[in-house]
Amino acid sequence: MGNRDPVSWETREAALGAPAAEVEEYVDRLTAEVRGEEPYAAVKTVHDALSEDLEDEERSVPGLGEVFITAYLLEKRGVIGPSAGDRGEYPSLVDRRPPTDRLRELFWARERTLWWIGIVTGVHPSLVTYWLYEDDIPLMERNYTAESMARIRAFREREPE
Repeated sequence: MGNRDPVSWETREAALGAPAAEVEEYVDRLTAEVRGEEPYAAVKTVHDALSEDLEDEERSVPGLGEVFITAYLLEKRGVIGPSAGDRGEYPSLVDRRPPTDRLRELFWARERTLWWIGIVTGVHPSLVTYWLYEDDIPLMERNYTAESMARIRAFREREPE
């Protein structure tokens, strides 16, 4: 297999767990608490809880990617959103999400990187990864660290044909 070969999300989940699972868990748990808050306060509440509770644990989303996914999930669930009078304070992340066909075209047909799609859409590459996950568009082997690929290969070797 080469570094541009696909890794299905099913394989990824079995070997490494679902992407952003901890973010989804905290968004689910804190939705009622943050409903009605301004976007900054809602995202900060979830982020602070994640940071405090999972301080030293390995997470599936690196650094700032977590806050982008948190804001996206809160917005997608109707908990936060841009206000009619001040769209500049919080521009919609849901509106920035390209359609499935466009994501597939950029990532696979045109071989654009996660960071480039992030630049084009104005979001963190971790949110681009999450969009690909939502649309079941597999990542390439090159998108995983050597350690993660070792775990994926080990899983593939254990799987019966």
